[in-house]
Amino acid sequence: MNSKLIKCISILLIMIFTVLIVNVLFIGESQAKEQNTKDYTKGSNMLDDYPGYSELLDSLLEKHPNWTFTILYTGLDWDTAIRNETTEPHGRNLVQGKTGEWLCQTCKEPYEGKSWFCASVSTVSYYMDPRNALNEDYIFQFENLKWADGKYTLDGIKQIINDCGYLQGTIKYTNTSGKTSTINKTYAQVIMDAAKEAGISPYHLASRIRQEQGPGSKASATATGKYGNYTGYYNYLNIGASGKTDSAIISAGLEYAKSHGWTDPQKAIVGGAEFLAKEYIQWGQNTLYLQKFDVDDSDGDLYWHQYQTNVSAAKSESTSIMQTYQEIDSNLNMPFIFVIPVFENMPDTKCPMPGTQSIVTQNVEVTASSAVVYKSKDTTSTKLKTLNKGDKVLRIEIDTEKEKGYVWSKVVLDDGTKGYIISDQIKKISDITNCEIEAIAVEPGNVRNGPGTSGTTTLLTLAVGQKVTIIEKGKYNNVDGYNWSRIKMSDGTQGYIVARYLEELDGNGTTATGKDIVKVVANGGLTLRAEPGTSSKILGYLDKGDTATRTEKNVSNKNGYVWDKIVTNSGVTAYVARGGSDGNYIEPLYGSDGTNGNAFELSETNLICEPGVTVANIKEKYEKAKVIDVSGKEVTSGNVGTGYTVKNEDTTYTIVKLGDVDRDGKITSLDYVKIKNNIMGKSTLDGNAKLGADCDLDNKITSLDYVKIKNNIMGKSKITL
Repeated sequence: MNSKLIKCISILLIMIFTVLIVNVLFIGESQAKEQNTKDYTKGSNMLDDYPGYSELLDSLLEKHPNWTFTILYTGLDWDTAIRNETTEPHGRNLVQGKTGEWLCQTCKEPYEGKSWFCASVSTVSYYMDPRNALNEDYIFQFENLKWADGKYTLDGIKQIINDCGYLQGTIKYTNTSGKTSTINKTYAQVIMDAAKEAGISPYHLASRIRQEQGPGSKASATATGKYGNYTGYYNYLNIGASGKTDSAIISAGLEYAKSHGWTDPQKAIVGGAEFLAKEYIQWGQNTLYLQKFDVDDSDGDLYWHQYQTNVSAAKSESTSIMQTYQEIDSNLNMPFIFVIPVFENMPDTKCPMPGTQSIVTQNVEVTASSAVVYKSKDTTSTKLKTLNKGDKVLRIEIDTEKEKGYVWSKVVLDDGTKGYIISDQIKKISDITNCEIEAIAVEPGNVRNGPGTSGTTTLLTLAVGQKVTIIEKGKYNNVDGYNWSRIKMSDGTQGYIVARYLEELDGNGTTATGKDIVKVVANGGLTLRAEPGTSSKILGYLDKGDTATRTEKNVSNKNGYVWDKIVTNSGVTAYVARGGSDGNYIEPLYGSDGTNGNAFELSETNLICEPGVTVANIKEKYEKAKVIDVSGKEVTSGNVGTGYTVKNEDTTYTIVKLGDVDRDGKITSLDYVKIKNNIMGKSTLDGNAKLGADCDLDNKITSLDYVKIKNNIMGKSKITL
């Protein structure tokens, strides 16, 4: 046997042995998570319940048969996960340099520095949907980041940091005395050694440093050793760097470095590697994706434990990693292992990039002299209706490419019929609504982009108890056998739902079935738990002042707390501690007695009341008083209303309840409409009703009065004397 052949066989055996070692290194983790992970095999049906995955993975395996895809069954509902990454709370995911549909419409102020803003639901959905990254460009955000022997080289690390001038050559740095010192190692060697010691990928560590400090000749302020009062301190990974301003962010990061003794680049890089290993990779967050989106509950918690708020971080870093691997191995034939998460109830298709969304719920107006609505995207198809200039319809889909010579929009006619119109003949206008009523879901109904079960797309499913605002009702009745209401959710999302799935809130923030709106009053906010008890899984958090729907009271007294079941405005069902030995943590939005203030005072012949005044309140002060309703009947309990009278000994007073214009004793949208119509001249209020409408007590009926009623109904502020 000649020497060349022996050499080839030796190399082959080394390669096989390396592959075996890589595979063995990951057996422990696979066994530890056996109940929710499984390796994917090409052509199998194991992902049939998760649309779009199999086709994409099969395509990658066709090109790269040495790759292994481990499926992580998160067990999380897709909508619930998205809520927790966006509206549950805001600011968990941020985006830079974007406008329009990329930005959350609720948050207006920047979160970090001056250019980072809260990302919209559609932005987070786009980056969080794994199917958008199951391709060669972005697949490495799913790479398992634990160390594997024989997989890395110094040249590979150098390739990642080759455009970072501050990471080249022997390490020279500024010490805490302000003088120049030297470490007789290269940055690439320090990165390699630190990663091996921590048990993580050095390519990941190098890429993370580049991501945080950026390319170019100079590092950012956290890695120069020359910032302000922090001379000689370094934080290459910006660990602990957060705040409202740039200076606050830098100071926080360097304060972290100072507290950990990171007085030179090597200590900072070693410390950063240990942090990544101990705080993330060893807790199940062993991919870029899982470090950004905490959807693996190996540590008993979900969502909050993320490396950084930049929503695109995993995607952008994965590109750098992929390019490095291609420099080393142009065909990417190394035996990579990827961990791919799947969610329950995912959309049938990949979540689109913001700005390219074709599914909408919006009103449009005809701009052409006339426009035909066709049955299909073809001018030779059946004509459903001809619209005139100025006519308005509902649009539920927008195409981005031409078909049959035109770009089309899908619209809904007044009778619920769906058809297609040429997009150039219409323009988007402001929402057309006919009400503004707070309501909660009493059934887990699907929210669709338009009325009807056919020809529409399901956007999400409301949780029972989730609060929404009805902005249109009664327009689309008996469409596919149901009456439909148009709603707006807490994040601004709109859609249509079967009307009977909703129950309207009364003026006191309660429903006929006993559900009520509560507000967090605890200074530190509240923790959302999967079950009653302080050891139960954490689902999220509510801040002080946040509201939610309470669906059950006193469900448990576990761990010394009284527990209530609630549903957040974004649809997360959870349990919260209502109160303990140190007081209450949540209270009814409209006061501890379920009212919106129960103060009242005499004014000449009138008794002026706040909206929550009851017969009991009046009798408590005037023991012998009789309360008479508008029909002349004495009432002994319940709310009082505008037009009621109080007979106290020889004097009679007329009750004026602020905000109660229709004399039913409640503050609802009907009162709001009556005031608005009075101001616009559509109708006139009589004496008592006029007094009830004067919510700001300035003896005039103005827009300020109906704004007060509107804010009272929405829970933004109370009507008070």
